[in-house]
Amino acid sequence: MTTRSCGGVCTAGLPGNQQSSDVPQIEELKERIRGLEEERSGLLDSCSELRASHEILLETIGAANQKQVQAEMLSMELEQVFSSCADAMWVVRNDKTVVRANDAMLTLLGKSAEEVVGRLCRNVLEASLCNEKSCPLKPSACTVAAKEYDVSRGLPSGEQQHFIVTAAPLVTLDGTPGIVTQFKDITDRKKAEAALAKANDALARMARLDSLTQLPNRRSFDETIEQQWRRLAREEQELALVLCDIDCFKQYNDTYGHQAGDECLRQVAKVLGDCAKRVGDLACRYGGEEFIFLLPNTPLEGAAKFADRVRRAVEALAFPHVTSRAASVVTLSLGVAAQVPCADSLPDVLLKEADDALYQAKESGRNRVVVA
Repeated sequence: MTTRSCGGVCTAGLPGNQQSSDVPQIEELKERIRGLEEERSGLLDSCSELRASHEILLETIGAANQKQVQAEMLSMELEQVFSSCADAMWVVRNDKTVVRANDAMLTLLGKSAEEVVGRLCRNVLEASLCNEKSCPLKPSACTVAAKEYDVSRGLPSGEQQHFIVTAAPLVTLDGTPGIVTQFKDITDRKKAEAALAKANDALARMARLDSLTQLPNRRSFDETIEQQWRRLAREEQELALVLCDIDCFKQYNDTYGHQAGDECLRQVAKVLGDCAKRVGDLACRYGGEEFIFLLPNTPLEGAAKFADRVRRAVEALAFPHVTSRAASVVTLSLGVAAQVPCADSLPDVLLKEADDALYQAKESGRNRVVVA
């Protein structure tokens, strides 16, 4: 018996009509097999893509989780820094609601967290610390990076407590704009500054005063005459000088001792200081037993009368001076000079005239006034 093959499918023993009808089915099966194979290939590709996407997703989730953990750790660190900060700090929304306050701020306010957080700042912050005129919550103030101003308040002890307030804009945790404000206590610094200023003032006064007589010293006189010279030159008014010398003062020291001489200088200086009553008049210790008066807006005649009043006031002290060649008591010799200052000249000219007049007073017998 002979067997034939057609398309690899055995058709032996099949009737002719049946063989011809199976061919389309076989082709259909082949086509389905090819389609399934293509579908399988596509599914394999999709699985590969999904596997790659899954791996990328896992990496993304891992990175996001890491960032979230880092953010939470940073938030915790910032919260610890905020809470433990020695300076008083709080966060306030633009609607003036307090959303956070550290322990130092609660101590400053003297309130608990429940009494502060969630309340309006103006209702919990005392008026002396609330700068309404330049409130940093105002929209115009929030356009800058930071705002700083000084505030102070009175304490029950009567002292003042001083702060530097620094406010900077920020976005609060709920996403609304607001500010973070820091109250830095600078009371100790203010006290130190005040003490330093007081000490500097005291040093400045000491530098301008004669330690023995407590009258302005030569330095003070030199500074003042320069100022008055320029002023009176502009105004074309007279400036007078009265130069004084205690008569025979060396003999006074030799006779009564230097301690008595110092006391004599102090008493004479007090009289001279009392004589300079007008605003602008200045009595100074010029050096040793010499004193000088600076008399602005004073003509020569008026200065001469003033000098004689000074002479008589010192003589009236009646300090015994048995070795004086002028009198039995302490006396003064005085030289007077006056002129309208000139902008092109120096006060030395006037000083020279007063000194020459004093020399003449001494040479002509002492205890007298000589006018240049």
